[in-house]
Amino acid sequence: MSDARLQAVTMRMALNHTSGLPNWAGGPLGFDRKPGERWQYSGEGYVLLQRAVEAVTNEKLDDFMERQVFQPLGMTRSGYSSKPRLEKYIVPRVGKGGAPMKLRPFLTPVSAFTLYTSAHDYGLFLAALLNDERSLRQIVESPVPVNPKLNLSWGLGWGLEQDKADTLIWHWGNNPGYRAFVIASPRTGDGFIMFTNSDGGLRLAEPLSNKILPGPHKLFRFHLLREGLDNLLCETFDVCL
Repeated sequence: MSDARLQAVTMRMALNHTSGLPNWAGGPLGFDRKPGERWQYSGEGYVLLQRAVEAVTNEKLDDFMERQVFQPLGMTRSGYSSKPRLEKYIVPRVGKGGAPMKLRPFLTPVSAFTLYTSAHDYGLFLAALLNDERSLRQIVESPVPVNPKLNLSWGLGWGLEQDKADTLIWHWGNNPGYRAFVIASPRTGDGFIMFTNSDGGLRLAEPLSNKILPGPHKLFRFHLLREGLDNLLCETFDVCL
């Protein structure tokens, strides 16, 4: 990529999805808009961040995360590429209509989507984060507006649902045959992690959230949590069924 605007992208922009890069480029990588202009979810921005970390540390992402995060937190079933020690724990994935889907191992670490982990391991990570006041402060300060009608903004690496009483951190995962969701309150320490092996798994996230962190939560009207036609209607016409 030779676009001179690449030099204007900061780590903060990559983390809060204001890099101006697309989510995934269908061809040669280019900018959709000026860096820092506004929020747009971008997996490419996280790959750029990965390359920067690898260049500075002279380590591959998998090795860096193992040394800096997984080992210190005791996350023994986590990694960014397929390994024999992890493969025996992988739950088969299920597509639409309950049809089984063939597993496709991730051989190359990609920060945006190849994380292998377990609910227990991710729980260790979430607990460590909720007890790290400095990191939480960095995540929630200077949020980027996403959808004011839904009280949604984005911090460093996390979506934020804000109201007068609290600011919740949340995120979701969407790989074919798998859906994941995490939400937590830094103020109370309450939250949950949900990993499913189904394309329909996100339907469980809203009732669980309302039970554990009493809602309603407007974030579930966010178009990126919708699938297919529902996604299009929600994003384009604000009709979220």
